[in-house]
Amino acid sequence: MYVLTGGLGAPETARLREACERTALPLKEPAAQDPQGLASHVADDLLVAFVAAEADGSAPFALGEITREGAYVVLVQAAPTAKGTLAAVRSGAGFVMAAPLDVERLVPFLTYLRDVAAPASAQVLDLDEAGVLSTPSASVRLSEAEAKALRALADRRAVIVPRPDLLRLTGEDPRDVIEALRARFREVGSGAQILKVPHMGFRLVGEVRLRATA
Repeated sequence: MYVLTGGLGAPETARLREACERTALPLKEPAAQDPQGLASHVADDLLVAFVAAEADGSAPFALGEITREGAYVVLVQAAPTAKGTLAAVRSGAGFVMAAPLDVERLVPFLTYLRDVAAPASAQVLDLDEAGVLSTPSASVRLSEAEAKALRALADRRAVIVPRPDLLRLTGEDPRDVIEALRARFREVGSGAQILKVPHMGFRLVGEVRLRATA
């Protein structure tokens, strides 16, 4: 997952950059003169875009290209008012923040979106026959045990996979394999999660698409 910014001034961009560094989220900063605007920088694993609002509080352009796959939009207003907030909501923004942005507030906000409320499109992963796990932003090669465990979780998506099944498939302690997979998810910036169900096993939250090796 990554964060996108558009139209913010240098001080706001610097604060957002610091918050992204502290939450391990890449920040894309398109050039101001980019003729294609933000739309050309929107990928399926976009988490949230921070956009500078117009003087009346509304969005400077249609937000549909950003929000169509579930990504969030934060409109940053110089002087928020009730009327401006209403204009932002009508523009399609999910959140409104006031300038100057506060890093200490941005960090928990981004952490919540990343860990709890990631868009469904950011929870999709590709796994090929060679064990390479990919998102639009990054890829990593899994160990044999990790790949076998992830395929088992993907085959039984939204269903609990018992620990004995994972032990039989991988030959390794399921807890260690799952922790390794969670680390891999973070490496490729995925919002997918593997939940532990006490005394039962593990369940995948997200989608893993099994691909043939190119």
